Amino acid sequence: MAAPTSTEPQPAPRLSPAQRIERLVVTTALLGLALTGLPQRFAGESWARTLIVLGGGIESMRILHRFFAILLIAEAIYHVLALGYRQFVYGQRPVMFPGIRDWRSLVMQIGENLGLKRAGDTPPNYHFALKLEYLVILLGVIVLGVTGLMLWNPIDTTTLLPGETIPVVHSVHSDHALFTAAAVFLLRLGIVFLWRPRRAEIFAESAGEQVPLSPAQTAARRRRFLPAALALAGAAVVALVLFLTSEQTAIDTVPRQRAVIFAPQVMPESGDPNIGAVLWETMRCAFCHGPQAEGGPRGGPSLRRPDLTFEAFYRQVRVGRGDMPAFTHEELPDGYLTHLWAWLNQPEA
Repeated sequence: MAAPTSTEPQPAPRLSPAQRIERLVVTTALLGLALTGLPQRFAGESWARTLIVLGGGIESMRILHRFFAILLIAEAIYHVLALGYRQFVYGQRPVMFPGIRDWRSLVMQIGENLGLKRAGDTPPNYHFALKLEYLVILLGVIVLGVTGLMLWNPIDTTTLLPGETIPVVHSVHSDHALFTAAAVFLLRLGIVFLWRPRRAEIFAESAGEQVPLSPAQTAARRRRFLPAALALAGAAVVALVLFLTSEQTAIDTVPRQRAVIFAPQVMPESGDPNIGAVLWETMRCAFCHGPQAEGGPRGGPSLRRPDLTFEAFYRQVRVGRGDMPAFTHEELPDGYLTHLWAWLNQPEA
């Protein structure tokens, strides 16, 4: 006599604790980058100024933006190693990359929504939506990570690339950040409220596709993989720390000391206006002097005046006067001043 078939519902597949932690870290990093980056992108808007004030000022927003960037980079390094671990140790292919079947499902679903195709007999699972979101985030991390690191150290970058590269990189970074934020927001709305696919189901379906290995084979692969992964992770962290700390940036703040400092042998003609334009956007000067240094709404004077000499500009920055604070060499190196001066003296487009 055959055993009775159980009619109890099977438990839905769930993500592992490590995968849930990864989702939390990615969500936190992306939200933090959006909340600290968008106000900088639209600094002239009232809502952006409100967020900047709530965030503790423009310098605090930039520091927070870099913190979330480092968090996302660290997650990316871990994610690459986790993918390699599942691929090498367990023989499991990367399941979140969209394949031909996913693109076919997307095209068919669009056709059904437009009435160009007849609906199928089985309801769609919309797994392609999660994979498309993964692809958007992956491309965003790569593009924003590379361009963000170049903007982090613009002077080091221009030792290898022309100065004109910095404005292009800044534009790519800003525009792709807007695209990534909009795409993820729209996809997430559809995933949560319309399609509701389950990420765990994708991993559960792929479990049967991995290469069958014995426990001994898995243990041997793990012993070979872990030392190599630790070495690669250590090398990546060391290289990242060396790059991020190789250049003194204007974001650092130190206690200000007012003192008369005479200008050394600074050559203003050595500045690059392209670098100066990027540096201007990374400092708080625009709040008083305007986004193009043409004068601010709060009465800040224009810095694009024919009667303003480099000596007077240098002394004003170093000594300060009235509402204008003084900036030390640690906060604003002489090299940065030459780039800013070149930008201020460049004819406006």
